[in-house]
Amino acid sequence: MKFRGVVALSVSLCASMWVTAVASPVYVEKVDMPMQATMTEVKNVLHDGGYKIVLHLNILKLIQLQQKHLKIPDFNARKFTDVQALVFCNPYDFSKLLNADWPAAAGCPLTLDVFSKGANSYIVYGLRADFANTPASKKITQSFDHAVIKVLQEIPMSRQISKIPDLSGK
Repeated sequence: MKFRGVVALSVSLCASMWVTAVASPVYVEKVDMPMQATMTEVKNVLHDGGYKIVLHLNILKLIQLQQKHLKIPDFNARKFTDVQALVFCNPYDFSKLLNADWPAAAGCPLTLDVFSKGANSYIVYGLRADFANTPASKKITQSFDHAVIKVLQEIPMSRQISKIPDLSGK
């Protein structure tokens, strides 16, 4: 039962991350490296930026293992070779938010997903500023977003993209 909950949450997070517009609640970087190299770099820059990785999920593999029972129609129609997620946190930032506006602490820990297709990967980070309920917590969550984006921009061979690619393979 726990596993199904993780899978359902993962599918929901992934789907919501890719439904986006120009003024998007997500930050997206394209990395000219396959998944394994990208994940190594992501973990390194997060660690160097003072973040602790709490959980690493191989979402695509988890769902594929359950696909016989789940029977999700058109699962992975875009043919991603891998989809992984990281849950991470800076304990000091979490404490600041918890003290300023405890319900806004639901925005922590932070998450990002990495979608891979062949030799390219796409890092998708969900911005946290919308979790804020007060001016003080808005300032803190905006500083989270700024800090995470700055760290992600340290990844070699990566660049922010503003237009989400189709990747449908058509």
